[in-house]
Order: sequence, then structure tokens, then C-alpha cells
Amino acid sequence: MVYLLIVAFIVVAIIDSRTIINKKLESKTLFIYSFLLVVGFTINLLVVIDKAPTSPAVLIESLIKLILRSIR
Repeated sequence: MVYLLIVAFIVVAIIDSRTIINKKLESKTLFIYSFLLVVGFTINLLVVIDKAPTSPAVLIESLIKLILRSIR
């Protein structure tokens, strides 16, 4: 399953990269696209190997607690 995920992301990256390069878009566009592709791959990989990422709600809650502790 992991190999299928890797192949799928490589195919998507090749197809989309050719489109971005052919249209001669800014390098920022390619950087942002690459960043989002890496984030998406990482999240999907964690889900495939049954190590689901932490819920955003848990991260936000711990961040708020940290801020409130520093204010006191």
C-alpha cells in the first residue's frame, strides 16, 4: 500500500510540475505546490501505516494552555 501511495504522488507531481513549468509560473508557486504535496504525502503516509496524525483540536488546545500559563 505504501508503494502505491509513493507511485501515486510521483505521478501527480510529474503531471502537475510539467504544467507549472510550461506555464512559466513564479518559483513561489512551485515552492508552495511542493510544500503542499509533501504535507499531503506525509499525512497520507501516516494514515496508511496506521499512525494517524494528532488531531488539530489537540494541538490548538495545548497551544492555548501554553499561552494561558505564560500570561499568569
